[in-house]
Amino acid sequence: MKNRFLFAFKILVLLASVTFLAEAQSAEYDVVKRFKILEDKFATHDMLTPFGHDFIFDINLLVNKNLTTVISDAKDVSKVEGDAAKITAGQAFLRKYDKTEQNLRVRLTLGAPLPTFHAWGVKIVPDLRIAASLQALLGIRSETYTFAQILNFVGSDVPAVLRNAILSCSEPAAGEDIVKHLVDASCITDPTQVALAQTYYNQYFRPADSSVPLISTYAKGEGRAGFYFNYEKGEHFFGNFNLYGLGRADIKSIVSAEALAKDGDVIDLGKEMNTTVNLAADYKFGYKNGNLLGFASIEELKIARMTDNESKGVTLNYGEDPLIRLHGEYLYKFVGFDLKPFAGTHLRSGYGAGDGFYAGGDVGYYVWNDRIGLRFRGMLDKEHLTISPAAKLWFMHIEYMLKTPLKSEVDGVKPSTLHSLNFRLFF
Repeated sequence: MKNRFLFAFKILVLLASVTFLAEAQSAEYDVVKRFKILEDKFATHDMLTPFGHDFIFDINLLVNKNLTTVISDAKDVSKVEGDAAKITAGQAFLRKYDKTEQNLRVRLTLGAPLPTFHAWGVKIVPDLRIAASLQALLGIRSETYTFAQILNFVGSDVPAVLRNAILSCSEPAAGEDIVKHLVDASCITDPTQVALAQTYYNQYFRPADSSVPLISTYAKGEGRAGFYFNYEKGEHFFGNFNLYGLGRADIKSIVSAEALAKDGDVIDLGKEMNTTVNLAADYKFGYKNGNLLGFASIEELKIARMTDNESKGVTLNYGEDPLIRLHGEYLYKFVGFDLKPFAGTHLRSGYGAGDGFYAGGDVGYYVWNDRIGLRFRGMLDKEHLTISPAAKLWFMHIEYMLKTPLKSEVDGVKPSTLHSLNFRLFF
């Protein structure tokens, strides 16, 4: 037992050393890249508390501590009387929350077990899973921009015909409506295109003051449904193969004080969603020897496109690249307590393995075949210290998670303190 524990510790230290050497280069704030990193960190925490072979009802909510205040203050901007006063209020709002991030994540998962069976010496444990989620990220910071970047201020739902016209048109004046400028400057004259443009009036404005911070906004809705197959081969090999439909729609834009003054919405879900549905798969291959285990996996691997909305010129901002994971852990039992140190990394297009590194440990005490117990988790990654107590009460699981920033600034913004609550029923 002692030799196995020392071997596990060496493996975890080696994994940590390798991933820390893979530091990603710092860059300007990219809201989609930033969203991917954070969302995959949240998903890693979820992965460490897997579902069982049960009927499942699971709901998860994650927010930063002042999100509701930010939304309320943004709404108050549009209630100010007078156009000039509204813009002044919008500028004051942005300066107040400069260099901050706002996070929201809501997810609902339902599941049902299917009969276990054996094939070719492999034990296969299937489940049916259905999940829906909504995530959003707002990054508020000052940044320089040029006319060539004007499309950053236009919602990604705006059709390609209008986006192309904006780039080929003359520059809108400071504070001017970007889409309305197309018509006023006669950059589009076709009646159909003019009518289309009019549906996007009073939404997107060129900032009047380059010294005022801007809001980089990104929101993604997602749904997935399919079959999840966990497998075991002998006493050493394990993993899963999941096959499901994965539907996504997202939108991004940069919100200026002028746009904020019009309606007070920090996120506009848009008129023409870029909904894309793919047939996707996950595959995990794991090896365990006694209490030591490790695995490599690939998730959200696109197999085939089922439907999209690209004919209307709107595509996913998130992309379709898979998530890759590498994880190792060791379970040490001592006088009724479970101690489980772990470490791993994940990567996806837009960030590297160094950004995805994490290490930590669980301490738990369980009785009655692990149906009742308490668990405390501590985890570190490059940005946060995560503390997460959880209670398991026969058919109910409840968990609180606190992510406290370790860095004062990342890509020009201060990472937020995040709070999450997970409630799960399983029968």
